[in-house]
Amino acid sequence: MTKHLLVALATLTLCLAGCAPLALDAERNAQHNAPELIVVNAKVVTVDDQASIAQAFAVRDGRFLAVGDNAQIRAMAGAATRIIDAQGRTVTPGLNDGHIHMVRAGFWWKYEARLDETQSLAEILDIIKTRAQQTPRGTWILTLGGWHHSQIKERRMPTRAELDAVAPDHPVYVQALREVGQMNSMAMKLSGITASMPLPPGVSIGKDAAGQFDGVIRGFAGQTLAERSFPQQSFEDKVEGLRLVMRDFNAAGLTSTGETFGIGVAESDYQVLYELWRRRGMSVRVGAHFPTMNFEHAQRWLDYPAAGFGDDMLLLNGLGEGVLNAMGDGYIPKQFPIAPEAKAELQKIVAAGARNQVSFQFHATIETTMNAMLDALEAAHAQTPIDKLRINFLHAEQITPSIIARMKKLGMGVQMQNRQSLGSELMKANWGERANDIPPVKTVINSGLPFAGGTDGTTSSSYRPFISIGWLVNGKNWRGDLVRPTERLTREQALRAYTRGSAWFTWEENRKGAITPGMLADFIVLDRDYLTVNEDDIRFIKPVLTAVGGKVVYDAAR
Repeated sequence: MTKHLLVALATLTLCLAGCAPLALDAERNAQHNAPELIVVNAKVVTVDDQASIAQAFAVRDGRFLAVGDNAQIRAMAGAATRIIDAQGRTVTPGLNDGHIHMVRAGFWWKYEARLDETQSLAEILDIIKTRAQQTPRGTWILTLGGWHHSQIKERRMPTRAELDAVAPDHPVYVQALREVGQMNSMAMKLSGITASMPLPPGVSIGKDAAGQFDGVIRGFAGQTLAERSFPQQSFEDKVEGLRLVMRDFNAAGLTSTGETFGIGVAESDYQVLYELWRRRGMSVRVGAHFPTMNFEHAQRWLDYPAAGFGDDMLLLNGLGEGVLNAMGDGYIPKQFPIAPEAKAELQKIVAAGARNQVSFQFHATIETTMNAMLDALEAAHAQTPIDKLRINFLHAEQITPSIIARMKKLGMGVQMQNRQSLGSELMKANWGERANDIPPVKTVINSGLPFAGGTDGTTSSSYRPFISIGWLVNGKNWRGDLVRPTERLTREQALRAYTRGSAWFTWEENRKGAITPGMLADFIVLDRDYLTVNEDDIRFIKPVLTAVGGKVVYDAAR
């Protein structure tokens, strides 16, 4: 046997002994590193810096692993990889409502008959009738805002008699935004409301010819009066209610929200959100802000961790929406006066927060409120810089170029919601010609001021994000009237505002809001193409599938 043959036999022996395990290890490593999920045959609207459109993407460990064409992504699949064929459907990043009141919505969600997409009384009454047929007698049926009677064909509320006819054995309360509510007869009996009882400030009730309560409740705090007769909710009821809200938010395409708790939410109710988080039951990511009513109240929060403290599902993000009792406004005819004492206290709160790097959100609708707040913010900035805190105004319908310029100097942003969709007539009645072509969303976008989309739902508007996105694009109210003829966004701008734009306000623009490698794998598969569907039909788009961190949380086929 020659020397060369001996070497060859030795090499073969070593390979037989060692190459097979090496090959097996390589295969195991490949399977271990394979994506858990891939989506192919899609029109992937990535919302990346180049506004790219892709065909497919891969997900591993809750993040996007790769984005490309079908062949590239299919080649990455392992034996355990789940493959979703989008069948040509459009896929976008999961949507992020920058400002919404989700925790409060959960208190009564299981009783709600949502009227968000109704266009006539017949539809409204049919929804309530169906709910009555599906629930035991005596169960409350509630609609707590999210619609307004001025936006339906008949332009009126359902009557007590109409509600009695479709739900005679159920107590029913139907509320339009926060303006007016109507009870049916059974609800009136359970409410205990009488014509002579003391009422909360700003609330009035309707009376019949005999001077007795007729079931109508008017005023911003009217829901507070009605709630006295609603079923009492335990802590566990509220936790379950919040889970149900998140489920329905997922079905609408929402994967993230900015939560500001709001009216009717006690500090003890914050534990509802914390508990669902502790149980790992959250299917919507939340950036939370905590309202405070004065400096003494704010002091309890100012030593809390800086904005962004938390994990991928729950961040503690700062203070707001309300920060001071004397600072606030709404759909009111006159400019809201801000006392010098209130401005001084706001300055004190912000300066103290700035020292601890606390972020703030401020409810500010009208021009004088924003200017008064900016006076206080600029004074605080002179003491301790606040231009890195991402402080922002919420709503800001009457924002002006001069206000935008002042905000930019302070590193601020603005979050605008589609309250005009349902409230255009209220704004017109209270603001006159000032209500034309506001809020100026295009002016804000063109200025470069950070901008987030949202709804202020679920009472002051519908929570459905595509209703808000459609409003940003077509400038129309729900009824179809053009109310913002020049202040309109492109589809790409509107989608960015609802994804990466909203993420900026929770310091997450580099972690979520785009389908790019390394970002959190939140995405939705749509029932029609967002980029080409008639702009008036954007509001009717619905997901067929929603995923959070690569985990499917809603599937219309199931």
